[in-house]
Amino acid sequence: MKTGYSRRSVLFGLGAVMVGAGLPRHAFAALDSTPFSFLSETEARSLALLCDTLIPQDDFPSASQAGVVDFIDLQLAGGYGRGEHLYLNGPHPEGTPEQGYQSPMPPAKLWREGLAAMQTVIGPLEGQPQSALDQLMTDLSEDKPKLAGRVGGKSFFTELIALTNQGYFADPIYGGNKGYAGWHMVGFPGAYGYYTDTIDDHNRPYRQPPMGIGHEPGKTDFSIKG
Repeated sequence: MKTGYSRRSVLFGLGAVMVGAGLPRHAFAALDSTPFSFLSETEARSLALLCDTLIPQDDFPSASQAGVVDFIDLQLAGGYGRGEHLYLNGPHPEGTPEQGYQSPMPPAKLWREGLAAMQTVIGPLEGQPQSALDQLMTDLSEDKPKLAGRVGGKSFFTELIALTNQGYFADPIYGGNKGYAGWHMVGFPGAYGYYTDTIDDHNRPYRQPPMGIGHEPGKTDFSIKG
């Protein structure tokens, strides 16, 4: 057994837990040939390793296999990355956890500097053993590593957790949740506009495949190989 992050701990915010050493490790899974809008290829591969450490493959796809890197890339290239919803002018005293995002940098800059700062802690992420990535996640969550530049470890970890979860469960039109992986995991039926055809089906399992805002139906029987 080793200290790390299980899927359940990430999805429900429970922090570090004990997970089995047999969990498979996954590098970045390129889903198509669409170029990234914000991330460089190196940044995308590093981010995939971090996201897959938080949500590894088990009976469902890992974070990168479910398109989380694509989701984060689009967010960083848009209003979230530019900090359009944030007040970024000074002063910038140290805030409390309840006050939320406190960095003077827009999120896109925080992510770029944070990914680069990882190299000051354990070196290039690609090629690192999974145990080193597990420990990095634990240290970031406890604000232990002193990252180079202006990015705090806990600040980066907070954003990483939030967007990894969002990318795994958001509607697929936003780039993540490929194949409705997240919705299949939790049994969420999706964005059906009505249930008149099943409203009288009492005491029977609901077996409709998930449906997103884009009205692309998923599969009734989900498989990571499908």
